[in-house]
Amino acid sequence: MKKILIIDDDPKMRDLLKHYLKKEPATILSAPDGEDGMLLFTDHDIDLVIIDIFMPNKDGIQTIIEIKQKKADSKILVISGGGEQTGLEYIKQAKALGAKEALVKPFTKIDFLKTVNNMLG
Repeated sequence: MKKILIIDDDPKMRDLLKHYLKKEPATILSAPDGEDGMLLFTDHDIDLVIIDIFMPNKDGIQTIIEIKQKKADSKILVISGGGEQTGLEYIKQAKALGAKEALVKPFTKIDFLKTVNNMLG
């Protein structure tokens, strides 16, 4: 069974993404920030990381760098509010650091599940 790790500081967003994934044949883990996310990433064999960029303690960019240092072939999906220019720049940076895909909030359940399924292949 695949393992998906959701890292987002917004509990409503974490719950929504878990709800979207409930019919997927996967174990879903979640964390409120990059620090807790890295603990889960280290303790479990994660197949896909879904990560927000803007979070307290350790943001998405820092976390992506750490994930890639630990497991270079990790699959990472970045999600961000990126509507403002700054957010879009961070998405570009995240992709340059190794995130394979990005979704800008708000996104649809269909787009989210299609992206997740494509990444899990």
